[in-house]
Amino acid sequence: MFKKKSINDIKAPAAAPQSTLVLLRLSETADLALRLYQWHEGKWCQVALDAEFTQAFTPDWVPSENEVELPEINLPEGAKAVLMLPGNWVWSGLETIPKVARRQASAIGYMVEDHLAQDVEGLHFTCKPRAEELCSVYAIDIEKIEALHGQLERLKWPMAAALPEYGMLELLNGDLGLWLDGGQAHIWKGVGQGLTVNRDFLQPLLGSLLSDEDQAEEDSESGNPMDSKTVILLGSGEHDGLIIAELESQFGDGVQVNQRPAEEVFLERFKPGTLTNLLVGDYQLSDGNGTSVWWMRPVKVAAACFVAQLIFFVGAGAYYQWQGNQAESEAQAMFSELFPNTRPSPQLRRQLDGFLKGAGNHGGAFSIQMQQLSQVWIQHKGGALKLQSLRFDGQRGEMVLQLQASNLSDLDAFVSKLSGGGIKADLLGANDLKKGVSGRIRLR
Repeated sequence: MFKKKSINDIKAPAAAPQSTLVLLRLSETADLALRLYQWHEGKWCQVALDAEFTQAFTPDWVPSENEVELPEINLPEGAKAVLMLPGNWVWSGLETIPKVARRQASAIGYMVEDHLAQDVEGLHFTCKPRAEELCSVYAIDIEKIEALHGQLERLKWPMAAALPEYGMLELLNGDLGLWLDGGQAHIWKGVGQGLTVNRDFLQPLLGSLLSDEDQAEEDSESGNPMDSKTVILLGSGEHDGLIIAELESQFGDGVQVNQRPAEEVFLERFKPGTLTNLLVGDYQLSDGNGTSVWWMRPVKVAAACFVAQLIFFVGAGAYYQWQGNQAESEAQAMFSELFPNTRPSPQLRRQLDGFLKGAGNHGGAFSIQMQQLSQVWIQHKGGALKLQSLRFDGQRGEMVLQLQASNLSDLDAFVSKLSGGGIKADLLGANDLKKGVSGRIRLR
C-alpha cells in the first residue's frame, strides 16, 4: 500500500564511547505527578523517584499510600546521563540573534517575545547558533528549570545534558525528523526548530511541515513531490500507513523509515556538546561528575579576595618604592646644585653629617641655613633660578650663594623668602648677563 525506505543500516560509531551513556526520561502524568524512566535492554523501565523530586515541581502533590515499589536508577561508575524532558515543557524557534546578545538570557528573550505566550521574565532561555546570526532559541519555565537544577544537584547525578524530547532528533541528518512516540509525536526541522504534539494532531499538521520557501519551490514544479528533501521517520508501526503515505505524497522518495528503536539510534549517535543543553548559565551543574561540593564556592571567593589583596599590597609597595626613588633622585640633584664640586654618595645623610662636623663649632649655623635654604628652594622649584656656587665660612657662620635668575625681581623675591627663622639674607650685588642676571646672596 505504501513504500518504506529503510535506514536500518544506521550503525554504532566505529569508536565506542569511553564511558557508558544512560538515557533517562522524565514524563508528567495527568495529575501532574512525575515519572522517571530509564532505557534498559531495549525498553523503557520506570525507576524510583523520591517524593522530594516530585514536590519540587508540584508542591501540592501527595504520594499515594499504595505506591508500587520500583527499582532504583542504575548509574554505573563513570557513566553519564542524558535526561529527556517533556517536549511540551520547552518552546523552540528560530531567530536572528547578534553575537553580543547570545550570552544574555534576558536579551534573547525580548527578541522572541512576540512568539511567546508567557512573560519573558518567567522563562529561562538558551541559544544555539545555526548559520551566521540565525540561532535556535529554547525557552523553559524558570520554576521548572530551577526545580530540576536543585534536584539534580541534590541527587548528584552525573549529567551530560538535559534537553526536550524532540531535541534528540537533531542527531539525525535529515531535513525533517519525525518520531512517533506512543500518544505523542516529536518533530524536528533540520534548520533548527522542534516541537512535541499530541499524536491525534499530527496528520492535520503534516501539510504545514514545509516552510514557505519549500512550498513555493513545490508550486513552481507544478506540485511535484520534493524528492530533494530527506524525511527520517522513527517509531512507526503497522497502523501508521496513512502517515507514511501522507509524507510520501509530499516528499516522495525522500521519506526514510527506520524500524530500529529510536532510543538506540540516539544512544549510538550522541556526542557531548552536539545537542542543546538547557542546564547552562545560572543553572549549570557543579563540576566533576555532577557532584556539588558545598565548600568549594566559599573557598574560591576567599582565594579571590586573598589574591586581590596581595595584588593591592604589591601594587602599593611598587608605588611607594617609585616615590622613594623619585625623592632620592631629587635630593641628589639638589645636593649636586648646592655642592657642584662634590659627588653625592648613596648615603646623603651621612655625607651631610660629615659637612656639619667639619664646620666645627658653627655647625649649628650651617645646619639652620641649609634647612632654610632647602625649604625655600623646594618652594621655589620650577622658577628660573640656577645655583652657580655655594660657600660657607665656618669662622663667621656665613653662607654666600651665587645665583643666576631671569631678572632682578626674581632675586629679590628669593632673598625675601630666605629671610626668616633667625636668618638674615642680603643681596650683596648683581650683574647683568646675556640672559638674565647673576647675584650674590649672603645668609647669616
